[in-house]
Amino acid sequence: MTEHFIERMTWEEVGARIDDGVDAVLIPIGTTEQHGPHMPLDTDCLIARSLSARAAALAEEEGLSLLVAPTLNVTLSWYHMQFPGSMHLQVTTFLQVFREVCDSLTHHGFPHLVAVNGHGGNIAALTVAVNHYFEQTGRRVFLVQWWDLAADALAEIEGPMIHAEEAETSLALALGQRVLMDRASRDAWDRGQAVRDAGLPWTSYGQYGMRHAGPKVVVPMDMLRDITASGVVGDASRARVETGERIVEVLVPRIVQVCREMAGKEPS
Repeated sequence: MTEHFIERMTWEEVGARIDDGVDAVLIPIGTTEQHGPHMPLDTDCLIARSLSARAAALAEEEGLSLLVAPTLNVTLSWYHMQFPGSMHLQVTTFLQVFREVCDSLTHHGFPHLVAVNGHGGNIAALTVAVNHYFEQTGRRVFLVQWWDLAADALAEIEGPMIHAEEAETSLALALGQRVLMDRASRDAWDRGQAVRDAGLPWTSYGQYGMRHAGPKVVVPMDMLRDITASGVVGDASRARVETGERIVEVLVPRIVQVCREMAGKEPS
């Protein structure tokens, strides 16, 4: 089987792949943070890395050459720090790390980079990062986020899509994560009410979950232990591997399509 992970290759093997032509490099971005009592702290990393690996394998079948960069596994998780084991970077540090990873890859001649983000807390910073990188270097980096790219497949899921709940737990199950379903719980189902119950300011227009459309106000992230004892925001107990598999079936070909279109190649 062809190796797709850059860190698993020798420098000579990477050089040979460059000589043969690499259409795009996927950069998995997760974080190390609590995911309730039912999932490990590396869940966002596993999701981003696994989706990237599956996309690279599918791309090979379709005549496209993708490599996968090392996973960025400590990012923006300051609001999880009340839970043991969670780790975080300052925003400025994260932006610099992202910039230097992209610089390293382009230095070696990889022209097309696609960031595959598995952590909702990175959304705002990564949106700034890809735009700032283009402003400073003239190089375009595309940003893929599973909840956006599979929005239609997620439409059937009831309730909030926030953290360690039905959608994320289902996806983790489908990708082979260690999931303790007997410990999966429902907590802070109504984030706004949970914030108010904690005595914190809220607005009825507060943005609620990743799919919030309609009128909205962006409010800061909450220190999660203030609003959820378990760390779950939503209902993890409803997760099913079949739900996750449907999400994966939609996501992986679309990631490949993004890379193909970025590289300006027609489907084989």
